[in-house]
Amino acid sequence: MSTVATLTLDTKLSRALELVGGTIDPDIEQSYPSLEARILAQALENVELAERRWREIQDLMGDISDILI
Repeated sequence: MSTVATLTLDTKLSRALELVGGTIDPDIEQSYPSLEARILAQALENVELAERRWREIQDLMGDISDILI
């Protein structure tokens, strides 16, 4: 891999890591061998957490269509 390609990959990985919050859950770190796989697994975990929070907020606040009308 060329130096430019390596720098591009490093930049992309750094940005992807930043987008998932800058850290990887220790369980995910131990479960996946590559940084790429860890980032993707962390992103999925973040989505699942956001969905759980969204459902909890809906339970507390009611359906969003009722609120916005």
